[in-house]
Order: sequence, then structure tokens, then C-alpha cells
Amino acid sequence: MVMSLLKSFKVIISAVLIAAVLSGCMNSVNLNDLKDIVVVESTAIDLKDDKLSLIVQTLNTGSSSGSEMPQGNMTVNTEDSGDTIVDAIAAMSKSLSKNLFFGQNKIIIFGNEATRSDFEKKLDYFLRSSNSRPDVAVCMSETTAKDIIESKENDAHIPSENIVYLLQNGQDAGVSAYVSTNDVLNLYADKTSDIYLPVVKKEEDRDSVQTAGIGLFDNERLVYITDDEETMGFLFISGKIKNCSIDFDNGDLGLASVEISSVKAKNHVEIVDGKMVFVSEIDTQLVINEIENGIASALSQKKLEEICENADKEIERLCTKAFFACCENSSDSLRVGEYLARDSPGSYRKLADEWDTYFKTVSYSVDVETHLKELSDNTQLD
Repeated sequence: MVMSLLKSFKVIISAVLIAAVLSGCMNSVNLNDLKDIVVVESTAIDLKDDKLSLIVQTLNTGSSSGSEMPQGNMTVNTEDSGDTIVDAIAAMSKSLSKNLFFGQNKIIIFGNEATRSDFEKKLDYFLRSSNSRPDVAVCMSETTAKDIIESKENDAHIPSENIVYLLQNGQDAGVSAYVSTNDVLNLYADKTSDIYLPVVKKEEDRDSVQTAGIGLFDNERLVYITDDEETMGFLFISGKIKNCSIDFDNGDLGLASVEISSVKAKNHVEIVDGKMVFVSEIDTQLVINEIENGIASALSQKKLEEICENADKEIERLCTKAFFACCENSSDSLRVGEYLARDSPGSYRKLADEWDTYFKTVSYSVDVETHLKELSDNTQLD
């Protein structure tokens, strides 16, 4: 039975390698080249002693040997450095005597210092090389990228996969963002927009990673990292939240906890009395999870409407806080300039060349409409 499982495991590893080779982004590699390549699962980039430090996480095919099924982490990390990403890759390929294949790369992690200047140059290889994909997740570390890529993710087979899921699920829940290389390229291609990246950090006393806000950029440098409230507001404005929870005080009913879903966001720019106003219209559904005094209090229709109004105000507060975090740090990560180009092309043509200056003058208006979907079991209706 064990030998049969081992055989199956080896077949899976081989299948992954072969699938990588046959994928469209591997036009220069064939099956005969397998012995000469290293398949990269994740990539980390730090700035260290004025050089770029590159760490790649690859499948450890040797973990399938022996008489027992391999347990836990099936990867190995390799580190090298250079003046540029290309130099670091060349140095690593030379030390390994194999070429690095990024066609299976799942995530690119940047250390905090590496994002402080000339970020586009550090990312350029992964955006434009034929040996890469447009759907690779990109994030940054609160500290170093090495801290993140060396996380064992509670002994997961491929730790980088867990981090990708963390970002995807975090965006759905309003606590993080998911950004791909294609997203970054589109933001760079737009004249007025700035990029943003999810931030992760290693959990204290645990061998795993957690989300830690969104990094906002001004041109090619990191300028600000959002807190939890700003992160959620940013994702509400962007319409990227699928399901999240918010809490607020409801007076005599005490603390209310509600679940927000079916988020639909529409944004546009208006010119009012010669001034630009960025407008968000957000429509959501609400489920009441818990009311502090809900068991003792019968909820009238008036009270239900009041809870929805409280939720509206709380979401509006979160969105406003997020917008001004972007505005005050000169980061148009919410693509206000792009909305201006769509809604008022003439104004855009006049302002685009000095958008950093004009962006700080934009006002914000948000209107949230929350619809009650259902109640939890501990609430009562009149």
C-alpha cells in the first residue's frame, strides 16, 4: 500500500513538471530539458547591502524517496543576489547548474525595503519576461520577503499556495487584497493610477503568515500601509468584498454585529462648481448575526431600519477613511484619474500631466444603501 502511494506521489510530481513544460509560456522548453531546469513555486525579493537578494522556492523532488509517504513541506528555498533581478537569476542558475523556470510561479513577495524606490525596475522582469505568467499573485512583506517565503505555513506541502489562498480569501472578506502581475501592469499602464499591494507578515509565535493591510504607492515607491479599517473601506470602494462582518453600537440594543454581502460599487467623478468630486454608490445586503440585547428586545420594523442605517453610516465612514488615506499620501490606487478620463475627458486632458497635484484637491462623497436579507436565530420580530 505504501509503495503504491509513493508511486502515485512520484507520478503527481512528474505530472506537475510536464504540465509546466507543456504550458504556453514555456515556448522554449521541451520534455528533454526537464533535467536542466528548476521549477519555481514562489519568489521573494529583498534589498540587502545595496544588492537585490533573490530567494526561490522550488519543489524538492527528493522528498518522494524512501519507504514512507513524504510528510509536510515538499519545497526547498535557494538564495542568491545581484545588482538586478536578471543578475540574481543568472547567479542562481550558475550555482545550481540549472535554468530557473517561472512558468509555475504562484506568488512574488517583495520585502519592505525593496518597495521604497525604483519598484517598477525590480518587478519589470516578472511583468515582461516570456518566462512568466500574468496571473501570478504579488504582495509585500511588512518586514523582509525572506520572513514570508521561509514560513512553513504549519507544514503545508507547498507553503506558497497557502499564502495565495490567504490573499484571495482575505480580499473576499475585506481584510486584504489580491493583486496579480497583470493588475500591476494595467495600473502602471494608466497615466494617473498608482499601484497597491497586499501586505503580509509572519505571525508571532506561529509558523504561518497573516494579512497586514494594503501598501499604497506613489509612482514607484511605497508611501503608506493601510490599517484594518482603511483596508476594508478600500475594498468596499473597489467592489471587491464578497462577504464581511462589521460591528457598531446601536444604543439601547448595544453592540450589533452584521454580515455584509452582495456588495456592488459604482464610482464616478463629478465636476461641481469647478471642483472634482469622487462619488461612490455602494449597494449591499445585510444579515444580522448578533445583537447584544437582541434576545430580550423584540425588533420592530423601525429598529431594523435603524440597524440598516447604522450599517450604512459605518460603511460610509470606512470608505471615507480609505479615500483620504489615498489622497493624503498622493496615491491614486483607487483610479480616480481613470474615472475622470471616462466621465470628463476635457478635464482629464487639462489635469493629467499634473495629476499628483490635482488629486489632492479631490473631494469625496459616498452613499451606501443596505438591504436587510435575514435575521439570526437570537433576534425576534414584532
